[in-house]
Amino acid sequence: DYLQEDKMLWRTIRSMEVMAHSSSFLLPKLHQPAKTPANNYTLVVLNQQLPRFMPRLWAQAKMRICADGGANRIFDEMSQMTNDLDRNRYIPEIVEGDMDSIRPEVKRFYSSQGSKISDKSHNQETTDLHKCISSIRHRTPDHEKANLCVLVTGALGGRFDHEAANINVLYVFSDMRIVLLSDDCLIQLLPKTHHHEIYIESSVEGPHCGIFPIGAPSTSTTTTGLKWNLSDAEMRFGSMISTSNIVDSDKVTVQSDADLLWTISLRNLT
Repeated sequence: DYLQEDKMLWRTIRSMEVMAHSSSFLLPKLHQPAKTPANNYTLVVLNQQLPRFMPRLWAQAKMRICADGGANRIFDEMSQMTNDLDRNRYIPEIVEGDMDSIRPEVKRFYSSQGSKISDKSHNQETTDLHKCISSIRHRTPDHEKANLCVLVTGALGGRFDHEAANINVLYVFSDMRIVLLSDDCLIQLLPKTHHHEIYIESSVEGPHCGIFPIGAPSTSTTTTGLKWNLSDAEMRFGSMISTSNIVDSDKVTVQSDADLLWTISLRNLT
């Protein structure tokens, strides 16, 4: 019986698909890989200070969604960051959420400029980020979902319960590629359903990184490409987790029996 279980496990491992990850979206447009279209992601803006590289993300996004008070941030900060006082250049396609944070004049302005105002104030069971991600998945045709990537700014920093809720969204929508971004780092989920290859863009990220489970332990995680690699390692809160690690290669590989969070530092981007 044990031999049969081992064979079944080995077949499962061999049949796992590889999921590739890259932070090429942080590169200037001229340095984007030819095989990766520059505008292959949707950008969600939450209500925290915009990161330094926000103009780059905005320009290269295929769709821009402000989550409630995130619209205030674009209205107030984007023109200052770009030295372009014409707010008409920075119009989100959608403003979505429970509308308890967006200022009335900001809402009126974006509505008059053609933004769709998606008022979800009737739903107080989920966060604004959850509402936005749910809507993105609903709007995306099935044949495009495999290549869908969602970048989220403003998800980190501020109140810790907000941060925890935003990280929880990664787990709720674990079948989607969602990257949480701040000036200092990015965070994304590595689902246990895949082996992962992370291609490091050393001009914009690293070298410091971390990888660990939240909510459930990992009894077996193996990595390559790190200064301190894991080999069939157990990780759990209350015991060992991999933090303050360092990328040691242009490719990091990860396989695990648990969903893991991957985080890597970002360089001083503008």
